[in-house]
Amino acid sequence: MQVDKIIKIYKNRTERFNQSLSKIKNNLIWVSILRFVFFILTVVVFIKLIKSFSWLMLIYFIGMISIFIFHVIFYIKRTEVLNHIKNLVQINNNEIIALQNDYSSFNTGKEFIDREHSYSYDLDLFGKGSIYQYLNRTVTLVGADLLAKRLTKTNDTKRELILNRQEAITEIAKKIDWRQNFMATGYTFKATKDDNKNIDKWLDKPIFFIKKSVYKILVVFLPVITLAFLALLIAGVSHYSWFILLALSQLFFASVLLRRTNREQRMVSEEVRILKIYSRLIRHIEKERFNSVVFSDLQNALKVDQTNAQKALKKLIKIIDAFDTRLNIFLGIILNGILMWDLLSIMRLERWKLKYGGNIKKWIDVIAEFDFYISAGTFYYNNPGYVFPSITEDKVLLAKELGHPLIPLKKRVNNDFKVEKTGEIDIITGANMAGKSTFLRTVGVNLILALNGFPVCAKKFEFRVMELFSGMRTADSLKENESYFYAELKRLKYIIDKIKDGKLTFLLLDEILKGTNSVDKAKGSWKFVENLIKLNATGIIATHDLSLCEMENGYPENIENKCFEVDINHNKINFDYKLRPGITKNMNASLLMQQMGIFSN
Repeated sequence: MQVDKIIKIYKNRTERFNQSLSKIKNNLIWVSILRFVFFILTVVVFIKLIKSFSWLMLIYFIGMISIFIFHVIFYIKRTEVLNHIKNLVQINNNEIIALQNDYSSFNTGKEFIDREHSYSYDLDLFGKGSIYQYLNRTVTLVGADLLAKRLTKTNDTKRELILNRQEAITEIAKKIDWRQNFMATGYTFKATKDDNKNIDKWLDKPIFFIKKSVYKILVVFLPVITLAFLALLIAGVSHYSWFILLALSQLFFASVLLRRTNREQRMVSEEVRILKIYSRLIRHIEKERFNSVVFSDLQNALKVDQTNAQKALKKLIKIIDAFDTRLNIFLGIILNGILMWDLLSIMRLERWKLKYGGNIKKWIDVIAEFDFYISAGTFYYNNPGYVFPSITEDKVLLAKELGHPLIPLKKRVNNDFKVEKTGEIDIITGANMAGKSTFLRTVGVNLILALNGFPVCAKKFEFRVMELFSGMRTADSLKENESYFYAELKRLKYIIDKIKDGKLTFLLLDEILKGTNSVDKAKGSWKFVENLIKLNATGIIATHDLSLCEMENGYPENIENKCFEVDINHNKINFDYKLRPGITKNMNASLLMQQMGIFSN
C-alpha cells in the first residue's frame, strides 16, 4: 500500500535525524567542557599578565582567548544546526500523523473563512479539518496568504499557467530534502502581519538625507576633521580642546536628529529577525538547481544588477546590526562623537533602499511562491496515486474514480462522472445521507485543485478551464436583517448575473429554495432551472424534489438525471455512495426518524 511506504520513508528520516541529534548533543557537551576549561585558562593567564607583563604571556593570552572565542562561536553554530534538525524531526513526525488522517499540526486557515465567497465556505476550504489544513505546509505568513488566495481566486487561471504549475509541482515533489530544509529554516521564526507591515512602512518612507548635499558633506567632513585632530592630540601636536569641540559638535547634531534616528532605528531593527530568515530562505532557493519554467523565472527574479538577493539582504542586515551598536550608551556616545554614527547609518540605509528597496516586495513574493509550491509538492509526494488533470476543449468535465481527498482511503468511495458539453445540468437525487452533498464537494474540491495545477484524487481527470460557483450553505444574517429565504434569493440572483457575464462557470447547487414551502419550492426551482437552461448554464443540482427530474423529458439535451440510491432491507439502511443514472427510488427520512426514536411505528 502506497501510504504505508510513504509513512516508512518519513519514519526512516525521523530515525536518521534523531541519530544526528544525539551526536550533536554529545559534541555540544564536550564543546561546553572545553569552552569552560579555556575560559579558566584565559582568566589565569590574564591575571599572570597583569602581575608580570611579558610578550610570551601576552601571546599565551591572545591564543587562549582566541580558542575560547572559537569554542563560543562553534557552540552557537552547532546549536543552530541542532535546532534545524529538531525542526526536521518535527516536520517528518507531522507528516506521519497527517498520513494517519490527523492534520491538527497544521494551520486551519480559519482567518480566511468567508461566508459570502463564491464557493470556499460551501466546500469547506478553510477551518478545522479543511482542505487548506490538509494542504498547508507553509512556513511564512506570505506563503500562507498566497495558498489561501490561490484556492479562492481561480478566475484568472489560464491553460499555460496550469501546465507550468503541474511541471513545477512534479519537480519539487521529488526534492524532499530541499523542501524539508526550506521548512525547517522557516520554522526558526514565525512572522506576524505586523512584521511585513513594518517592512512595507519602511520601504514606503521617502528618502531624505542622501538627497541633501549638506548632509553628504557633513557626514564625511566632520568625522575626518575630528579623527585628524584626535591623531594630532595623540601625537602631542594639538590641544585636546579642539578634539573635544569637534566631538561635541557631532554629538549636538546627533541630539538634533535623535527623535528621527530612534524612529528609523526602531522600524528596521524590529524587522531584522524576519529579514535574516528571508535571507536564509532566499539563499536556500538560490543554491538549488531547477529545470521547470516557473522556478527558473522565480530564481531570475532574485537577481538585481549582477547581485543576488541574498547578498543584498545580507548587506542590509549588516547595516542594521551596525546601526544597533548605538543602543549601547557608551559605544553610542563614542561612535556619534567621532563618526557621526547615527547619520552615517541612516544614510547607509537610504543608499541601500535607493538601490535595492524596490525589489524587497518582489523577493518576498518569490519566497511566498516557493512556500506555496512546497505545500503542493508535499501533497503530491504524499499522494502518488493522484493524477495531474488534462485540459481539454472537447468536454466540460470527465473523471474516472473521482474521490474526496479528505476522506480516508479505506472509507472513500470513488465515482465516475462526466459533463459532456456546456449547457448540460445534472440533477442528482438521493435519500438523506446517501452522498449527494459530499459528491458536490468532491467535484468542487478537485476542480479547484485542477485549476491550481495540483494533482487530483482520481484515476483520470479531464476538464475545461472555467470558473466555479456554488450555492449549498446559504445562511440568514441578523446583521444585514436578512431572512434565510432572502439570502438564498440573493445568492441565486448572483449566479444568474455571473452566468450572464459570458464566462464558462460550473455550478454546484444543493437543494434550491430550501427556505420556502414545498409547492412554491417546486415551482420556483423549475422556473430557475429553465432560466439556467436559457443561459446555457453548466453544472450539478442536488435535490430531494423528484418533480424536478421530470425536466429531463422536456429538455433532454440539457438535463440528465443521476442518483445515489439507498438499500432499505427490513428496517436496515445501507449506503453504497455510488452514482447511478436515473432517479432515486428510495427515501429514508421516516425510517431514520423512527430508528432514532423520534416517533414509533
